[in-house]
Amino acid sequence: MNDIDIYIQPINDNKLKSSLIFNNKIQSSLPRRFLAIGDSLTAGYSDRGLSFHSYSINLTNLFSSVHIPIIVDQQGVTGEHVVPTMMKRLERILSNKTKSYYDWIIILGGTNDLAYNKNADKIFNEGLKLMYNMVLQNTRLAVMTVIENGHYLPEHKQDKERRILNTMIRNFTENYEDKKRICLIDLDKKIPYHSMKDISQRKAIWDDPIHLKAAGYDQMAKFIFEKLYKKIKQ
Repeated sequence: MNDIDIYIQPINDNKLKSSLIFNNKIQSSLPRRFLAIGDSLTAGYSDRGLSFHSYSINLTNLFSSVHIPIIVDQQGVTGEHVVPTMMKRLERILSNKTKSYYDWIIILGGTNDLAYNKNADKIFNEGLKLMYNMVLQNTRLAVMTVIENGHYLPEHKQDKERRILNTMIRNFTENYEDKKRICLIDLDKKIPYHSMKDISQRKAIWDDPIHLKAAGYDQMAKFIFEKLYKKIKQ
C-alpha cells in the first residue's frame, strides 16, 4: 500500500493579523446600540406634551463628536409607572431576540410611582431591581437616580421616599461586582430644583415642576455621556 503524502499549507501570520485588524476595525466602526427606557423624562416631554426633546438626541450628538457612533432606541412612555408596566415592557423588549441586542440599556423610572404614593421599597424591590437584574443577564446597565420636582418640598413624604429610593439605586450599583457592566448616573445630584437658588437658571432648564425644557434634557444627556464615555473607554 502506497504512502499518501499530505500537504498542510502553512498559515500566513501576516495575512491572519491583517484579517484580524480589518475585522476589529469593522467591529469598532459599527454603531453601538443603546436602549433608553423610562417615562416622560426619557421621552423628553415639555410644553404640556406639545413638544418632545429626548435626551437621546444630544446623547447621540455627543458620542458622534468623539467619533463613537451610537443608535439610541428611545422608549419613553409618558405617565408610565415602574410597577408593573415599565418592568413588563422591558421584559417584552428583551424577549424579542431578533431585535433586542443592546450594548447599554439606560433605565430611569419612579417619578410616577412616587406621585401615586407607592413607597420606595415597592418601587425598587418589585420593579427597578427586577429590571436591573433582567438587563444584567443580557448586557450592560446604566441606572439613573430620580430627580426632585417642584410639587414636593424636601420635608414632604413623597420626597423622603424619593431619597430612600435613590439610596437603594446607589447601593445596588455600588454592590454589583462587575463594575465594567454597570454605570450609575446620579441625576439627583446634577439636576436640582429646590436647591437651585438662581431662579433664572431654573427657568432655563425646567419647563414645569416635573419636566425639563430642551436645554434641561440636553444637560441630562451631557451627564449621561460623561459617565458612559468613561465606561466605554475603560
